[in-house]
Amino acid sequence: MAYVPSPYSPLLKKPGARQFALAGLLARLPISTLNISVMLMIQIQYDRWEIAGRVVAVGVIVWALQTLPTARWVDRKGQRMMIPLTALFVIGTVILIATAMTRGPEPLLWLGIAIASLSGPLGSLTRARWSHILESDDDIHTAFSLEGAFDEVLFVAGPAVVTFMAYTVHPASGLALAAIGMVGGIALLLAQRETEPPAHGEGDTGGLGFQVPAAIIAAAGVAVALGALFGALDISTVAFAKEVGHEKWAGLIIGVISSGSFVGGLAYGARRWRTPLWKRLAITSILLAAGFVALATMPNLWLYAGVGFVAGLAIAPSITSMDSVAQRVVKQSQLTEGMAWLRIGLGAGVALGSWLSGRVIDQAGHEAGLQVMAWSAVGVAVFAIAGSPWVRRDTEAADRRRGITSEPGDTLPPAVALGEQPPIPPIV
Repeated sequence: MAYVPSPYSPLLKKPGARQFALAGLLARLPISTLNISVMLMIQIQYDRWEIAGRVVAVGVIVWALQTLPTARWVDRKGQRMMIPLTALFVIGTVILIATAMTRGPEPLLWLGIAIASLSGPLGSLTRARWSHILESDDDIHTAFSLEGAFDEVLFVAGPAVVTFMAYTVHPASGLALAAIGMVGGIALLLAQRETEPPAHGEGDTGGLGFQVPAAIIAAAGVAVALGALFGALDISTVAFAKEVGHEKWAGLIIGVISSGSFVGGLAYGARRWRTPLWKRLAITSILLAAGFVALATMPNLWLYAGVGFVAGLAIAPSITSMDSVAQRVVKQSQLTEGMAWLRIGLGAGVALGSWLSGRVIDQAGHEAGLQVMAWSAVGVAVFAIAGSPWVRRDTEAADRRRGITSEPGDTLPPAVALGEQPPIPPIV
């Protein structure tokens, strides 16, 4: 952070901005490292991919279910509420490490990952502070772009570092690093009292309840398939690298795929699209399916990394299109809840993909896991195409209500970032 080019430099010169930006980056280290650290530790200790997949699945389900309640709780009561959530994270990691190191019963691993996954809205803490200290929408948009870039750094570097540590330092070292990062980051963040946003209090949220628009249900179907792809991708990539004797490089390869997503997201976000949203969701999903079906056929790890970068180009555009459906069809006051349905879909999908790929890899090797990934990618395209009539109907109706005559861009408004945002895949 010694040098950040314009237009970010003026923002980081705001009083306290550098401090909370760095603290927030450290605090959300678990977003990119928790699941892969747990998966590696369990596989090394138990030598079973299926157990690792089941444990990660439990954690992702709990994470998805806690997303909306903890985000609302912290929003209403203030960021001090992160103290008990951080304590729960530490307790969960201690249970995980103690159980894995003694090869204890699997239900204790479930308990540990469930407690650790009650981590709160890590992705929204610094974004809320930017919204508090900045006034113009343009500055807030720039600040959120900076936070997005920081997230990508975590998702490129985090898996590579913890994978290398798990195989060379200690099986639990990646998990310990995540816990140290969160504790240190939250402590530094909460020490910055002058930039802390005020608690919003209770009030009426005007939630969706069970009156969820059909377009969001259709997008949630895409999210389930996308999550299954990510869950299978993580475990299959590590298994592939391990089978060919390059397990230390598995995290780096996942980082390469994340880099592809980063580049694709930048290119997609830089353009103001005139193509209707329902078409873009279908097109990006088809491209994603084609890329990951091709990835599943790669004969060696280096071709896998190269094709993975290309396949990854479609990840961020697909997620942006999917998220834009929720942003378009619900009221501003319902945005966090609308996005939460998609997060729950992603979480359920990751759980399914992690469990299923872990099971088949134990039986037939990494190729079987890659087939789970490929069929999940096909599912993304199928759900996107099948749901396109509902997405088209609801988004066009929403545009008419708002008096929009041309297709708006996909930049999400600041309110979206105040809710818990999804970590950028492939590590969900």
